[in-house]
Amino acid sequence: MSRSTKISRFLGLLGFLGLLVSCSPRVATSFWKIGTPADSVRPGYAVLYEGTKMRHCYPITEWTDTMPNYVGKGDTYHSLHHHGVAVESELMAYRIYFDKKQTIDPYCKKKPQLELVQSYWYPNDSLLAEGYGDDILRVSGTVGVGSVKYWNGKKMVHIEPVAERSQQIVSSKKDQATIEVAVKGWEVEGKAVAMSTRYTMKAGHRDMRCDVSLSEEIEGLCTGVQFIPAKGQNLQSSISNIQLENGVLLASWGTDWPVNDSAKYAKETVGLAVFIPKEYAGALVHDKSNNLCLLKSKIENRKSKLCHAHFYLTCVGATKENHPVATTAEEWLAYLRKWAKRLK
Repeated sequence: MSRSTKISRFLGLLGFLGLLVSCSPRVATSFWKIGTPADSVRPGYAVLYEGTKMRHCYPITEWTDTMPNYVGKGDTYHSLHHHGVAVESELMAYRIYFDKKQTIDPYCKKKPQLELVQSYWYPNDSLLAEGYGDDILRVSGTVGVGSVKYWNGKKMVHIEPVAERSQQIVSSKKDQATIEVAVKGWEVEGKAVAMSTRYTMKAGHRDMRCDVSLSEEIEGLCTGVQFIPAKGQNLQSSISNIQLENGVLLASWGTDWPVNDSAKYAKETVGLAVFIPKEYAGALVHDKSNNLCLLKSKIENRKSKLCHAHFYLTCVGATKENHPVATTAEEWLAYLRKWAKRLK
C-alpha cells in the first residue's frame, strides 16, 4: 500500500470517527405486525412499504406463535414486517426471521446513523439516494452470521419441530438494546427442550453478544458463519477457523448478490465472524454452506438447572460502508483478532 493511500485512509477514518461522535451513538429496535386499515386505531399505526408493496402495520414488543408446525395455520413469517424483530446501532442492523430458520440477517450502514425508523429495513430509491444503507447478505437457508442452529451429525438443520415460537424486545434504551427469540417444546435428541437466545447490541458497536439458555443440555447445538460465494475463491480462502488463547474465531469473507434481484442490486463484499469463548467452544464442523462450532453449555443455576452458553457475532459491509473496518479478507482477519482479544 502506497504512502499516499495510507494517508488518504487515515484521513477518511478520522472523518468517519468525527461523524460517529457527532451523531450521538444510539441503538433502536424495530418490530411490526402486519394488519389491516382497521388497525389504524392502534397506537403507533403506520403505513409501511416493502418495495412497492404497501402494508398497514402497528408496532409490537412481543409475539408468540403456538403450534407453528400445524398444517393450515397462518404463516407468522409473512405476518410480520421485515419478517421478525430487529435491532440496530449507527453501524449495523440485524433482524431475526420468525420461523424455523431463526436466521440472523445483517443490514449495513453507509454512514453512522439510525435508519430503521425511516427505512423499516426496505429503503426506497429516495432514501438510497440520500446515502442510506441496505440489506447486504443473501442468507437463504444458511446459518447467516451467529444464528443458533442444530448439527445432526451430517449437516446443519433448523430449529424444528417446536410447540411454540416467540420473539420479543426485552429492553430498548438509548445506549443498549436486547432482543430475544425463544422456542418451547423443541423435539430434539429425544427431549422436549425450551431454548431462548438473547442478542444484546450496544451503541457505537457493530457486534452483538448472544446468550443462550436451555432447559436441557443438547449435544448438537451450534452456531457459525455461512460461506459467501465469490468468483475465483474457494472454501479454504474464504473461510477461516482460528484457535485463539481465549476461544475460537470463525470468519467468512466473500462477494454475492444480497437479494435475488441482480438487475437492480449490485454484488456486495461482506465479512462475517463469530467468536465463541473457550469454555463454550466444542468441535468444529462444516457442511457445503456453513462453517460451524458446536456449543458446550454449562449449568448456570443449580436451582433452576438451566444450561447457559454465550458467544459474539459481527459483520462488515466492505463495499457498502463509506469507511469499512476492512476491505480485504486479510484486513478482516487482522481486525477480528483484535476484536476477539477483548471478549470473554
